[in-house]
Amino acid sequence: MGTDDRRPNVAAMLVFAEVVATGSFTEAARRLGLSKASVSREVARLERRLGAQLLRRTTRSMSLTEVGEVFYAGCQRMAEEAEDAERSASELQAEPRGEIRFATATSFGQVQIAQRLPAFLARYPKLRLHMELTDRIVDLVSEKLDLSIRITGRLRDAAIVQRRLCPIRFVACAAPEYLRRHGTPRDLTSLERHNCLFASAVPWRMALAQGPKLRLHGDLDVDNGEALRRVALTGHGIVFLPTYLVGGDLRDGGLIRILPDSMSLEASAFAIYPQSRHASPKVRALIDFLVESLGPEPDWDAFATPPARRRRAKR
Repeated sequence: MGTDDRRPNVAAMLVFAEVVATGSFTEAARRLGLSKASVSREVARLERRLGAQLLRRTTRSMSLTEVGEVFYAGCQRMAEEAEDAERSASELQAEPRGEIRFATATSFGQVQIAQRLPAFLARYPKLRLHMELTDRIVDLVSEKLDLSIRITGRLRDAAIVQRRLCPIRFVACAAPEYLRRHGTPRDLTSLERHNCLFASAVPWRMALAQGPKLRLHGDLDVDNGEALRRVALTGHGIVFLPTYLVGGDLRDGGLIRILPDSMSLEASAFAIYPQSRHASPKVRALIDFLVESLGPEPDWDAFATPPARRRRAKR
């Protein structure tokens, strides 16, 4: 057996896959632009290298042997991956077009994503967007969505691809009027004496997990962060909300941050799509745009940057 016979021959495997797919050496040769004799030689070379018969051939029929069935499954996957690679390379040169269907967390979509979409569509005029605002976990495949945008920690799921868009930071804050009437909490335990308002108990629990065990009380739960922000602005209580909602209020003085050294939490916004689904140029374009637009340090967190540093950054 020569050296060439011991080396995996990708071209021969692709030829074999085409022979099985078409059921004919002649048709496979025609599709591949080869002679029938060349196709026969490639299949024979594979059989010599494997030391096993792959095909049963008569003058009238052809069928796979048991070894051939197993080997064909691998060759078929390789042929499909080769086609995907070629298609991907072609698509990279194509202008994104068509419709993108995606889901995003309700408040994040309303406050931060929606306002950025006109600029994206101006950049890619052949695209249309369908955005679904929802706080539930969507099934991308069954709901025929191209991607979703979720606020979470990094997910340990091999079935999905996730790309970080930006940090999501949570802070505790209240309106100046509330703090004038009830006082400013000086430590975590003092929160038990205040009206703590919830959009979700999860961020509160995560932020307090390493501190003292507290019994927090509040007279209002709202299942939407933007709605709860509006309640906080009236001076009704203390909230623990992401800065993409309250960053502007903190900058302008409508809300005051409290307990900055002990009440904080950071998660991330991720673009998520199935591992099994090739990311098309249109999906890549949207994700790239959001990474660029939201940035590693989002503009809504400018309240945390001292004014002098902000002025230097603008120069």
